[in-house]
Amino acid sequence: MKLTTDTILARNPEIISSKIDDEIVMMSIEEGKYFGLDPIGSIIWELLEEPASLGQLVPLLLEQFDVPKDQCEKDCMSFILDMLEKKTLITQ
Repeated sequence: MKLTTDTILARNPEIISSKIDDEIVMMSIEEGKYFGLDPIGSIIWELLEEPASLGQLVPLLLEQFDVPKDQCEKDCMSFILDMLEKKTLITQ
């Protein structure tokens, strides 16, 4: 899959999630798997409560973390690709 900064991302509606402290725990009924997100992954999950693109997410993350923009984009892209592979996120 070709993912760009303009690709619209959304949470998979089949995923059940719950916040526990600063982390998100998710369950895929379809896959029969559990997933846990660290605090930064949890922030991205929360930002995707409404569909958004990577280009929209990065500025919001840069407001919260002192990290170079290119590093933020790279890390966020890696996380999103992993989430797409696990079918916890979908593209629109």
